[in-house]
Amino acid sequence: MVLRLWLGAAVLVGAFLLVTKDVVSQDRSGLGDERDPVAATQESGEDSEGLVDIWVRHAMPGEHHKLLGKLVGRWDMAVRYRMNAEAPVVESAGSCTRKWILGGRFVLEDFDGGNLGLPFQGLSIYGYDAFTGRYTCVWVDTTSTAVTRSLGTCRDDCALIAFTGQHGDPWSGQMRNSRGVTRLESKDRHVLELYEPDRDGTEFKVLEIIYTRAQQADEE
Repeated sequence: MVLRLWLGAAVLVGAFLLVTKDVVSQDRSGLGDERDPVAATQESGEDSEGLVDIWVRHAMPGEHHKLLGKLVGRWDMAVRYRMNAEAPVVESAGSCTRKWILGGRFVLEDFDGGNLGLPFQGLSIYGYDAFTGRYTCVWVDTTSTAVTRSLGTCRDDCALIAFTGQHGDPWSGQMRNSRGVTRLESKDRHVLELYEPDRDGTEFKVLEIIYTRAQQADEE
């Protein structure tokens, strides 16, 4: 299936490059010394096949998606949360399910964090952006009307993913920075820790989630 999609995409890109070259070559009036971009690419040694290779590298799942595959499956969660450094820790039990979508390019998470004072459900999409070289996460939940986005990189031989993000703080009216790590301790356990600055700027742990695999990941 993936090979068939790749071949179809390659044909479309190749056809686009040929049409572009033909259109650009037909009328160069009023463009001065501007060169035909396709011809310039060919002269530089990057032919259309090279351009297709570049497109495939950015459009198809790659090595970094294998790391995301460790998150796929059904998970039981032990959740610990506090609103600020002085607040008591609230604990709950939850669960989440993560599965591959869009041909293995992204992981979709359906999250139920249990009751942390209020029911806490969310959805997220994890990915790896080959253009920026960053892991990505888009998140929405029942505690906000905002969409938040985080960017991350893997460290320690990809035993953990370190990420940073921002979200709106309704009490201050300002954007609030956050950072976190996901430690991949084994194929059946990983831990997320989220840190934010307190009112005085001192960082504290706002959230910790311990994920334990409930059953084998779907091999989609």
